[in-house]
Amino acid sequence: MSVMFPTIFALGIHGLGEKSKLASSFIVMAIMGGALLPKLMGWVGDRWNMSVGFAVPLVCFAVIAAYGFSWGTLSRAGRGD
Repeated sequence: MSVMFPTIFALGIHGLGEKSKLASSFIVMAIMGGALLPKLMGWVGDRWNMSVGFAVPLVCFAVIAAYGFSWGTLSRAGRGD
């Protein structure tokens, strides 16, 4: 997915106006999640089982989906509509 990052970044902050700095910081920090969350998933899998461990990426994808669904509202707020 690293070759898609420029497109993801550009589309993720497009039209956000003054909120683009905050959104871009979240997108850049999400890269660190790719290093830390597999360890968390492994720990949860060891502690309970891997079926429960898959709740970690489920939560991450839910947060990404929530951002995607709210993007229209966020982009209008950035323009001052």
